[in-house]
Amino acid sequence: MIDYTLDELNKSIKDIVTKDNEVVFIAGNIAALGRSSTLKKKELLNTIYNSIMEVSEDITIAVPSLTMDLCNTDKIFSKNIYTNMGAFSNFIIQMNNSVRNMHPFASYTAIGKNAEFICGEDTSFPYGLNSPYDNILKLQKPIMISIGMEPNLTCSIIHHVEFNMHVPYRYIKEFYHPVKINEEIKYKNFYLHVLYKDLNEKRNLNIKAFSSFKKNGYDIIEKKIGKSKIYSYNLKEFYDNSIKLYQKNIYSWLDEEPSYRPYRK
Repeated sequence: MIDYTLDELNKSIKDIVTKDNEVVFIAGNIAALGRSSTLKKKELLNTIYNSIMEVSEDITIAVPSLTMDLCNTDKIFSKNIYTNMGAFSNFIIQMNNSVRNMHPFASYTAIGKNAEFICGEDTSFPYGLNSPYDNILKLQKPIMISIGMEPNLTCSIIHHVEFNMHVPYRYIKEFYHPVKINEEIKYKNFYLHVLYKDLNEKRNLNIKAFSSFKKNGYDIIEKKIGKSKIYSYNLKEFYDNSIKLYQKNIYSWLDEEPSYRPYRK
């Protein structure tokens, strides 16, 4: 017994995406929607892709393509290496015209008109100046679509907020790692914004950020489909609201302020 059809999926996405959205960022768990009317994974993934790209030829799709399992290894990072961020991310990675920024642990991949602008510059930092998220926020009405997962569980943009707000519970760690660029393997320095090892405080799972977002009148669109939902919201609005939240409480990512602060001098 099927839980939803490809036509229902197509309609749900087209009800969300408009011609004004220059970027559509997608993450989540497609399997959470249940069984679709096709047993062919590629047909399902093509439906999501085409539903967006048919709205406007000016739209760019972006996805997370992190490979954190490469940390502290000598495994070579390359453009087509598999990510554990889900089937749709790997589908976009393997498309001929997709662009992936060459950060071996925290990369993002895009396809469409502004793909090169978003991911074409291989920055050593995954967040901050000229990073994929920084570039996404420069474009018109970027939106996030979270498939099958509540939005607080898929909003990696919060780490861009943390980086720009210089949260005290994270620090910069350097890695020297091999990457394959144009068939040539190079070792380069890369950086991650990591938690202090002894910081054992409970993470808030971005509940505070989304509570503030809703409280301040911003919309989160919900479309019921199959066994779950598709959620969507404006990334620029969420980023700006989160910056203001962190200005008031720099520990908004945590349930409460840390009892032990290894960074305090």
